[in-house]
Amino acid sequence: MLFSQASFYGRCGAVAGAIALLASCGGGGGGSNGGGFFFPTAAPAQPVTPVAEQRAIGGTVTGLVGKLVLQNNAGDDLTLTADGKFGFAGTVATGSDYAVSVRNQPYWQFCTVTKGSGTVTAEVGDVAVTCAEAAAQVSTFVGTGSPASLDGNRDTATFDNPMGVIVGKNGELFVSEPGSNRMRKVTANGDVSTFAGNNTAGTIDGNATAASFNGLIAMALAPSGDFYGAEFGGNVIRKITQTADVSVFAGAGSPGSGDGNAATATFNGPIAMTIDGAGNIFLAELHVSLIRKITPAGDVSTLAGSSPLGFADGTGTAAQFARPYGIVADAAGNLFVADSENHRIRKVTQGGVVTTFAGTGTPGSLDGAKDIATFQRPGGLAFDALGNLYVADTDNNVLRKITPAGVVSTVAGKAGVMGSQNGIREAARFSQPYGIAIAADGTIYVADSLNHRIRKIEPVAAP
Repeated sequence: MLFSQASFYGRCGAVAGAIALLASCGGGGGGSNGGGFFFPTAAPAQPVTPVAEQRAIGGTVTGLVGKLVLQNNAGDDLTLTADGKFGFAGTVATGSDYAVSVRNQPYWQFCTVTKGSGTVTAEVGDVAVTCAEAAAQVSTFVGTGSPASLDGNRDTATFDNPMGVIVGKNGELFVSEPGSNRMRKVTANGDVSTFAGNNTAGTIDGNATAASFNGLIAMALAPSGDFYGAEFGGNVIRKITQTADVSVFAGAGSPGSGDGNAATATFNGPIAMTIDGAGNIFLAELHVSLIRKITPAGDVSTLAGSSPLGFADGTGTAAQFARPYGIVADAAGNLFVADSENHRIRKVTQGGVVTTFAGTGTPGSLDGAKDIATFQRPGGLAFDALGNLYVADTDNNVLRKITPAGVVSTVAGKAGVMGSQNGIREAARFSQPYGIAIAADGTIYVADSLNHRIRKIEPVAAP
């Protein structure tokens, strides 16, 4: 007998238990699978999201002569320095927006963007950027117009016949004020304080307000960060350190035109000065119509010009000037002189060779090529970062510009009309503008002497 009855029933019980177990693993009662058995099924497939195609954004720029920074979607910057087609490094997904704007305008240009925004459906290549020369907007930076010398903020401070203005190494302005014999300091916020001098005419050394000046008209910034000042009445050159210690650098203090060392040399009406990259000081002397040179060691020599005053191109003493009123050095070390009574801008090389750079000698205000343009007793001079020479055309009451190509234009003011109005281009007015300083960002500051103000000139879109 193969199986016993007990083993038969035991095996049947095991089979029944297995069937019951399978039944318990099935779907819930009433499920569509009936009998309660489990049948595994595959997970449903997930839909695939298509990846949006990336598109380039670009366009064309025209009229650009400086450095322009564009930005797309407030994050993708692109620097351009010449006309032509451009494209951003980043791309934008199809269906997303793009927005091209100007982040940084070029130096004294104003650029506008057209077709600069939209939704991407294909490659974008029609963004148009057009650049043009900016217009000059004139405003009053500091000074109320009252002839006094009160420290304070930009709304309360006063000046007394400011003549010279320079930008310090930290971006502040320093103003020479012969009306009060002071050197003033102006912060970026327009807070005005007395840096040196004390409203008493004299040539007294000392620190800050313990020192005195006698007709401080012009100043220049040395590579060291110290200042030098031309004392018109005292006929000396003063040194003013960054901590306002004032001393006589050169000049015996008596009027004359003697060359020599710092202690024995004499000057006669030093009215303008500039310093080259090597630290040499160059002076324009009003009363004797000479251009003088002072080395960093204090040795004084005559570079060009001779008395009496007159007009002649030539080398050294063969050249003549007629009351030079302004002087500035270019990046190559050449000097440019505002020859006021000759109504010309003269050029002087380091070797003392003098030529006429601009102006015909006839007083006037004609713009155009430098050989036909006219000036009327030009004063202060300054170069900008692009090599443009700015001229305070003092008796015309305007600010002029001479490009490196020799084209003369009127930047601001109306020739022959005095006033103090703020405005754009010829809507603005000056009253005997003299000193000019240009900040690193291209902002121009003018010592508006008879308005007793420091004016600020900034680029804006042309109206």
